[in-house]
Amino acid sequence: MKKLYLSLLLLLVLVVSSCTLNGVTLPNLEGKSRSEIIEIMEEYNLKYEFKFENTIINDESQLDKFVRYGNNYKVGSSFPSDNMLYIYTTVLPLNPSLYQTVKMDFDWEGKSFINDGYGEVTFSYPVDGDTAWFIDKVTGERFKLRFLGINTPETHAGEDPWGLAAAAYTEERLKNAKQIVLEAEGARKETYDRYLGFVWVDGVLLNLEIVEQAYSRSNLSSSKYEDVFLEASFNAMLTGRRVYGEIDSQYDYEKGRFK
Repeated sequence: MKKLYLSLLLLLVLVVSSCTLNGVTLPNLEGKSRSEIIEIMEEYNLKYEFKFENTIINDESQLDKFVRYGNNYKVGSSFPSDNMLYIYTTVLPLNPSLYQTVKMDFDWEGKSFINDGYGEVTFSYPVDGDTAWFIDKVTGERFKLRFLGINTPETHAGEDPWGLAAAAYTEERLKNAKQIVLEAEGARKETYDRYLGFVWVDGVLLNLEIVEQAYSRSNLSSSKYEDVFLEASFNAMLTGRRVYGEIDSQYDYEKGRFK
């Protein structure tokens, strides 16, 4: 009986030792960013994948921070070295920069957007994140313009997460603009008799800026700006921000409407 007991005890020790040898003790990543986590994980022979945690961001300092390990693993847990480890972080900071590389390459001075497809306008009033009313400085005509290349979340024909935030962002940019120039490309109007165009605010292409701020994916095609819009959309998607999955604190997800 004593020999059997010792044999079982030895077997248990061997099993525990084997688990320890084949596992990795998970480190404490509290407060770490993804780049810091990557450096730390280089010390471990583990396959891992980042995921975003569904949480509301109230402050920029909360971006890109470790939240937890997946599958209920904790700091200090022994993780099998041949498994995939999931590491959850908050969403990442946006890095808008492409809008600075795109310049107005057309002659607009003294021209009318209504008549010529290029021209300076004044802001009249907002509709939502991708539509607004303007006044043509040459003809004096007031008209509604749908921004080309973007489709921000709805605020009128339904209510979508980030709709209010996108609308507020666009309104703020237009209200504070010193100069607004519109540029047409392709069809001048769409099905609902709205004009279509790119909106340049103080020399910055607002349509592209909205994509880089993750208020809209790019839906631009057959355009001279297609590639830069696609790149901007891809870069924004990698952050998980706003329309790419971040929780909107102004939206009631259970009721499907704004709070």
